[in-house]
Amino acid sequence: MRRERANPRLALALVLAGVVAGGPAAALANHAALDEPEAAEAAAAEPARTREVEPGDTLWSIAASALGDGTLWVAVYRANRDRIKDPARIYPGQRLAVPELDPESMASVRREAASLVAD
Repeated sequence: MRRERANPRLALALVLAGVVAGGPAAALANHAALDEPEAAEAAAAEPARTREVEPGDTLWSIAASALGDGTLWVAVYRANRDRIKDPARIYPGQRLAVPELDPESMASVRREAASLVAD
């Protein structure tokens, strides 16, 4: 069976439009850069607070409400790699760490998220 790669630009457009089903991971389907530690240090630099996942939540929506910017979902994912196997699949009741990011770290994560969509 042939596995097709998701269109990251379309996925980002759907995420920005508020479509929950695909979640932010659709923008990174089969994207090796997700495993790169570029912004991992930034995400792990500060202690994290936690948030319980509610029905309909995505990493994008959690980042938007907790950090003020949905594009920072990559930092939320990285802070929870031990709890999240697929960024498109988070479940109600899960407790996720939300990292504290300084402005420089936020800028780094935003640049990384933009580069993932541009690929």
